[in-house]
Amino acid sequence: MSEDYKFYEDILESIEDWADSLKKINPDLQTPEMAMKSVKLWSRNIKFVREDLLTPELALEAVKKYGWNLEFVPAHCQTQEVIETALKKDPSHSKFIKIKEMFKSALEEALDE
Repeated sequence: MSEDYKFYEDILESIEDWADSLKKINPDLQTPEMAMKSVKLWSRNIKFVREDLLTPELALEAVKKYGWNLEFVPAHCQTQEVIETALKKDPSHSKFIKIKEMFKSALEEALDE
């Protein structure tokens, strides 16, 4: 077993031991597997996931458990399913829908041209 593999296995094990451990892991060492495992254990960990590892699947996992997590979901991950899942938990979560701001900006830019 390589040292790198053992190192990542140790990190994965630490995620199981401490719900908020992802915030203590250097973002450069995060892997998609770590991110998903961490969010499944404690959905609020989505706020500690490195941006390039955020996916609609990860976002959905987070909002299924706690709709308020929509606050930490970037616009590119706010699919219809993610948004609907969060809003079913509580309609007030609509204030975290970022995709509408993205469309508003694009429309304003287009009209300014």
